[in-house]
Amino acid sequence: MLSGCATQYSISQQELTDYLNKEISFDVKQGAGLVSANLKLNQMEVRLGEKPDTMTVLVNSSVIINSPLLPLRATLTAEFDAKPWYDKHNQGIYLKDLQLSKVSSSPKDLEVAIKGVAPELMRYIRSFLETQPVYVLNCEESRQAMLANVTEEIKVKPGKLVLVFK
Repeated sequence: MLSGCATQYSISQQELTDYLNKEISFDVKQGAGLVSANLKLNQMEVRLGEKPDTMTVLVNSSVIINSPLLPLRATLTAEFDAKPWYDKHNQGIYLKDLQLSKVSSSPKDLEVAIKGVAPELMRYIRSFLETQPVYVLNCEESRQAMLANVTEEIKVKPGKLVLVFK
């Protein structure tokens, strides 16, 4: 079975980062006509255990604001803190209670222009991250399929998520 008496299994923050960057795609357009914005997620990074029971997700995205006067292009970097939870039915790890802890843009001289649309763009990202799994156990692989059935909860430890079994 699960190596005899194993009562837990862990997923590293690098495995979570790799999963997000491979499996998650997000591209949203807002507005029409004279002024519109396009937001696309480019890169994500996961940090585990920097704060108790918290998963931090850093999101790097490109923003294009089309306007008749001057189109703007910038990179937005946002940091969200969240509580991960395990959904046994989908064999997935999801995030809840997402809180935006930091946001910045590059180039810095566009920060004032971006600030007007940033809150709404951050709401899109937040809503997206709360509804998509940040990791799904691969039930095609026998070990992970077994884990999917016996996992009761997850715990955040520095650098890893620990799946705790029945």
